[in-house]
Amino acid sequence: MSNEIKTTGNDVNTNRINIIYNNQSKQMTLDQIFDAEKYPQLMGVTGQISPEFLNKHLAHFVQVEIAIGSLPNYHHYTSMENVTKDALANALLNTANKESIKLFQSLSSQLQLAALAGVLKLEIAPTQVIHSRFYLLGNPATKETRVILGSVDLTEPSFDVNANRFEEVMVFDNSPLYENLLSHFKRDLRPVLQPYFTNELLKVAEKQLKALKAAKGDNDNIIILSNDETDDISHREMTNLIVDDVQHQIDKQHLSAGVTLAMRNVTDNRTQDQDKEERAIKQRDTVLMLEKEAVSPRAARPKIKKREVIAENVENAMSAAVSPQDLAVEKKYTTFLYDRPLERNIAHNKTGLYTPNDAGTFPIAFGKLATINQIRDGIHQIENVIKGYQQFVVDFTPEYGKRFYEAIMYAFTAPFLWEIRQRASLNPEDGNDIPNFLILGASAGSGKTTLLRIINQLTWNTDNSLIDFGTIYPTDTNQRKAKTMQALESYMKQGSSYPVLVDEIEPYFFQQPQYSRRLIVDTMNQLVNSPKPYAPLIGTTNYNSGFTMRRETARRTYYLQLDKVIDSEKKGVASKYIYAVRKDLNNTLFKDFVVRLANYLEDDSTPWRLFDHTTGELDFLATTRKIFRDYYKLIDEPVPDYFSDGLRDDFGENARSKWAKLYLTQKDDFIYHEEKNSLLFDITRLTTFNGFEKDSIEEYRNALPVEICVDGINGKNGKFVELKAPAFYDWIGVANPQLHPEKAAEEAQTSAAQEPEEEKPKKKSFWARLFG
Repeated sequence: MSNEIKTTGNDVNTNRINIIYNNQSKQMTLDQIFDAEKYPQLMGVTGQISPEFLNKHLAHFVQVEIAIGSLPNYHHYTSMENVTKDALANALLNTANKESIKLFQSLSSQLQLAALAGVLKLEIAPTQVIHSRFYLLGNPATKETRVILGSVDLTEPSFDVNANRFEEVMVFDNSPLYENLLSHFKRDLRPVLQPYFTNELLKVAEKQLKALKAAKGDNDNIIILSNDETDDISHREMTNLIVDDVQHQIDKQHLSAGVTLAMRNVTDNRTQDQDKEERAIKQRDTVLMLEKEAVSPRAARPKIKKREVIAENVENAMSAAVSPQDLAVEKKYTTFLYDRPLERNIAHNKTGLYTPNDAGTFPIAFGKLATINQIRDGIHQIENVIKGYQQFVVDFTPEYGKRFYEAIMYAFTAPFLWEIRQRASLNPEDGNDIPNFLILGASAGSGKTTLLRIINQLTWNTDNSLIDFGTIYPTDTNQRKAKTMQALESYMKQGSSYPVLVDEIEPYFFQQPQYSRRLIVDTMNQLVNSPKPYAPLIGTTNYNSGFTMRRETARRTYYLQLDKVIDSEKKGVASKYIYAVRKDLNNTLFKDFVVRLANYLEDDSTPWRLFDHTTGELDFLATTRKIFRDYYKLIDEPVPDYFSDGLRDDFGENARSKWAKLYLTQKDDFIYHEEKNSLLFDITRLTTFNGFEKDSIEEYRNALPVEICVDGINGKNGKFVELKAPAFYDWIGVANPQLHPEKAAEEAQTSAAQEPEEEKPKKKSFWARLFG
């Protein structure tokens, strides 16, 4: 978002961000409001604070102390419930969810060091509800001061005029308000505040920083903690919240001694409005039970139990939240590659990508420019792979080979896809044009699993990162399908941007909306509205005539079809060939590639909205294609004819082919409705009784584009599908018999004289697209 804050949004008559400077309306940028050059010290209270805002707008302050208060709550709690059911429960919940750790790890290395040095202080009040919002800027040298009041939080969305909400920003320079609010902060707020970046967190971070400095090599001072480390930190923090913070507030008489009784009764009279999400309920129940069990069960005035008892309760509660089986499933994801654009340094070829060192104790930079000879070797490795398919796959063509190159280029681009999505999107909906899912629909015996392993070798120099979809959970697991989907979702949201490689995804996953919608549609919706480095998913699935995806899933998925098989008579030779090729594969070219793509990401002149000349879709791999073409120039070799020069539309072609064949073989079942210039088709005829597969009705229904259906989505639902006749005929590539009866009759005669399986690669008619 630009630093400039306009006073109006889309509606020119509506002033959504109301900025008042010294009692006068004024337009100011965020950096003018939070002027770190003029006022090097910042103190205040906010409801929310985002890493983006900290990194972008607060990084230049010399000293920062911010208390993070509470968000508005629609519950009408009593005074004591404000402590037990709001402040303390939310503090425990945020700690369990590692919110402070996540914020710390999202800071730039500069701000991480500032937090360790104590000049960046974030605080919370775990036993108080704070709705205050004010920010105090000062300059000890010049004695100049600034007060900022209003409804805004320290997040960029708070200052976004397109957020369709009203915000107040009142700025007063050298006002008596400064001393008043400063005194209030020191006298009233500070005594109830506790560090948000706890000693538990800072000690572990400092330990990793010392390890970084002691290690040999050119390492950056970026701190990325492992899941095991953050788990341990979170457990200790939760114990401290109850044992130290609550007791301290009682001892200092900032809390009534009756709070322990309220904690013991905290589970009484649970309100039903917390039943929105099952996961949230379980989490909240856990922290409330921890509160209850933290005090003596029968005393009239309960006391906090001993640290050892509470620590054991916390450990047991956190362990019970994840079963041993679920923990084993979580450990199947083993490959971590973190994308940190803030740490990117093009002058030193720093990509912003980091991977844990072998011991997992600190992150090391990933990416290194290759020599010309190394680039030549890397390109030849890819070509040798595709030449293997060229030699041993039945009816291999250069056009077919492009799908293999396309899959490899998608995998190379995967760690940066979330950044490309941000740069290429004019609005959030555009983000769906850059899918976070690549599915290889392949016939049995087509070499799809081998291709997935090759992708793993070319990018990570190993072939052990594959996850077998069918064995994520044992076959006898209760709710196995739902749990498998949840596991994939968890893998994608680990914070790593290296693709999740999944083999043999079962067809039900794509066909049943409770699985495909939650993972693919919902994940993409989250990404387009709130960009994050979610790992892309590259998966294989068995292709056959019955494979289908729901349209909403296909819209957000890049689908490549590998439906030609390896010649059975050549399988022995093919195995030996590919074995020899794979022995020489490495990720040297990938390491070079990420440096080059990182350079393009840092170049503001790089065009990201380039559209495919064939499909008209946004070509999110256009820069990748340019880099690979440059590789061929560097090694002075021609680009092969199987080089992927554009996006594929295999799902769309499958859909067209499916309906074209249906129409050509059952024309009499398509009833022309002259009044609407439409075609009616009874889709319930597609049953096993008539020779179709069991799920053919949904397959054909899913394959229909909404835009060719009368009344949109309503036209493809129900017993009778109603199609716009001109659009349907144009889509399947058949002459409209109502407009060209002679041409339609000629095509019918031609089709009767031809063998349907015969390929005519030079012909551009419908038949070439259908059977070619």
